[in-house]
Amino acid sequence: MRLTVTTLKGNAAAQATRHLVCVGASAVDGTDFPDADQACSVLARKPSLLDYKSAETSEECHAVDQQNIADVFGEINGEAVRTNFRRDNSCNVGTWDELKSLLGTITEE
Repeated sequence: MRLTVTTLKGNAAAQATRHLVCVGASAVDGTDFPDADQACSVLARKPSLLDYKSAETSEECHAVDQQNIADVFGEINGEAVRTNFRRDNSCNVGTWDELKSLLGTITEE
């Protein structure tokens, strides 16, 4: 597995780009994630988390004041991956939290 994750806060007020390289559930050289082994382990157990489609804000998905966005691309299990995640409403926060070791959160410096 080889992924690049770019996380943006707000209107690109802060950003971070990191790389994750895994063999099975373990991170290997080329990785610059703080929780790399955890991220590899989560994706090894449940790669379908990267299939998630962000939910629109609605009556069921209440807006939250956490405007983080993550763009993820690369390959996992030989399959191309290109997806994004938003942390802008209550429905999307749950998925983001499940993938927190991969997506993280960033704060403005």
